[in-house]
Amino acid sequence: MDPWNRLRDIFQDNKHSRVVTLEYDFTHTTMEAFSSVSTYCQYLKSLSDQLKNVDFPVDNNRLVLQLVSGLTEPYKGVTTLIRQSDPLPQFYQARSMLVFKESDLKKAAQTPSSAMVACDSDKSQEMSDYSSARRTNNGGKRYSNHDNSRKNHNNTGGRDNLGSGKGGSSGGGNNRGGGQQQP
Repeated sequence: MDPWNRLRDIFQDNKHSRVVTLEYDFTHTTMEAFSSVSTYCQYLKSLSDQLKNVDFPVDNNRLVLQLVSGLTEPYKGVTTLIRQSDPLPQFYQARSMLVFKESDLKKAAQTPSSAMVACDSDKSQEMSDYSSARRTNNGGKRYSNHDNSRKNHNNTGGRDNLGSGKGGSSGGGNNRGGGQQQP
C-alpha cells in the first residue's frame, strides 16, 4: 500500500500544474493546426479526458462551445447552427455535423474544377467549330462532307489533302488553297 500511496502523491503533486497546462491547451486549440475536423475533435476530446483525470472535468456544453469557437471560416454556418441549438448537441453529434460539412467542402472544391474543365472544353469546341466554319469559301457554311474530310485527314497519317497550292481543291473536300496547312 505504501508504494501505491507514493505514486498517488507523485501524480497529485503536479496535478495543479498539469491542470494549468491542459486548460491552456484546451482553450487555445484551433482547427488551423490540424489536417481535418476529425483530428481536431479527437485532440479536444483527449484534452477533455486528461482534464477529467486530474479532477478538473469539462462538461459537454463547454466542450462543444470550445469545439466551435476554434473552427475556421468555411465552417461558419455549422458553427452558428450549433451555437443556436437549445440545448447544445452532444459532442459526438456536433462532431458528426462538422465531418459532414468537411465532406461537402471537399466535394465542392473538386466540383468547380471539373465543371470548369468541361465548360472550357465546350467553349474550345465551339471556338474550333466557329473557326472551321470561317475557313470555308461558301459564306461561312460548312461543307456537308466536313466530317468525312476529317476522317480522310486522319487516315492519311497526318498529311493534309490540300490543293496544288494554286487555290484548287482535291479529293479531301477541304477548300483551303494556297498550300498552307491548318489544323
